[in-house]
Amino acid sequence: MQEYRRQIAYLYAYEHGEPHRSAGFVKAEERAGQCRLAIHLKGYCHPGEQTGKVFLYFYHRNRAVGIPVGELERRNGALEWQGSVATDNILGKGVSFDRIRGLWVRRPGGRDYVAEWDDYPVDVNRFLLYPKGGEKCISCPWFGSCERSDRDETDRGRAVYEGSHPAGAESGKA
Repeated sequence: MQEYRRQIAYLYAYEHGEPHRSAGFVKAEERAGQCRLAIHLKGYCHPGEQTGKVFLYFYHRNRAVGIPVGELERRNGALEWQGSVATDNILGKGVSFDRIRGLWVRRPGGRDYVAEWDDYPVDVNRFLLYPKGGEKCISCPWFGSCERSDRDETDRGRAVYEGSHPAGAESGKA
């Protein structure tokens, strides 16, 4: 029989970095190398306003790193999203679902909603988006503080940046 795991977590609205209220839920079902996710977020979205982006997040070097997986949709008087990801390598990022600690929704205006699998409060100010530089940025000693992480991973042929430093090119001249 196939291994089957199911998790349900509450989405909390964060205001000023603190969990404020319950705002919905997330269901995650793992089976046969796939994880199906369903989000239900109580809230209203004005016509023409962006609904919000959905991220799965994991911890790396004491920072929560969000992998974008989709965008919320207006449905049934709420904001919802459904999708699936491979459990062994989420969207080719080299991260397995076992490392994922929860789900993060970022809405316009800096509104954050977080569901932590272990139901602990999180510091939304320490969230980072998965860098465009990919795995080379994740393994860089200056991860999270280097402007080069905003560049696409094809910029340098996936090689590790030589002389990568938060101060940029000026740091190598000393």
